[in-house]
Amino acid sequence: SSGINAEYGIYNKLKELGHEMVCGPTVTELLEKLGLPETLYGMVSTAQGWLCDAIYGSGLEKRDVAQPLAVQGYFDTLIEIYYKLKELGHDIVCGQTVSELIELLGLPETLDGIVETARGWICNSILS
Repeated sequence: SSGINAEYGIYNKLKELGHEMVCGPTVTELLEKLGLPETLYGMVSTAQGWLCDAIYGSGLEKRDVAQPLAVQGYFDTLIEIYYKLKELGHDIVCGQTVSELIELLGLPETLDGIVETARGWICNSILS
């Protein structure tokens, strides 16, 4: 789970920088700012998405209290689903559609984006 730890570390670094510093620049600019290699583009992009899109695109009120909780809740759910999918195994997960996986795990359809991300991690061997 070193990939998850790295993702979480990047997420925390970006969270410390704050919304203005994270959501304004491009991913490439963030990589430079954090002194990270280009190979982490995907992880930084994902973390930036959690901090910017996930909060501001979800209709949640833009309150300081709601933001970290919303992102933390999203992250916890993503990790939980990732491990559930990992238990099912690569062949099963990657042979099913996101909708089939949601049904298989008994999850609400509203989690399709999170299931899709977790499935992508497994099927694209992003985290192994």
